[in-house]
Amino acid sequence: MTALDIMLARPNYMFADLGLDAIDRGLADPRLARFLEDARASGGIADNRLRLHMPYLSLCSDKVAEGVPPPIFYVGQDCSQRQLFGDDWTRSPDSGLRTPDAELEAAAADGYRIALERGAYYGYARTRLHLNGAPVEVAFERLIVALRPRAGAPTRFCAYYGLIQSIER
Repeated sequence: MTALDIMLARPNYMFADLGLDAIDRGLADPRLARFLEDARASGGIADNRLRLHMPYLSLCSDKVAEGVPPPIFYVGQDCSQRQLFGDDWTRSPDSGLRTPDAELEAAAADGYRIALERGAYYGYARTRLHLNGAPVEVAFERLIVALRPRAGAPTRFCAYYGLIQSIER
């Protein structure tokens, strides 16, 4: 069996909920741990601590539907989604930005739902995508935190911090 045969036999999307205790035990990337620490220190309110992380975040609404993550309204300059999908993707004329892979969106949706229920979600993912017409396998950590724009605000938003661990073409 060749490496290609093995790659083709695996499912396209694998998402694992590792739980916040994995971060607390020091198993996550230190950048993600710092973001969670700052979010906890803010009491779940977007404050000045969030500014330090903004280049690495994408921000989404709190409107989650079954199998669909919330629409994205901000993508940081150094966000993993921008690194993966490119700058042109961020210039969508639609009011709510979506990633260019509908199947990936459906597979990723539970993390956002869990973050809105629990306050935060930490997990690992491995996905196979087609970028620029070529198959690419991507592995990444992701931390999604539900925040309020200010104390007492009735709405929340999801802050996504993803770190690409590997890209195989």
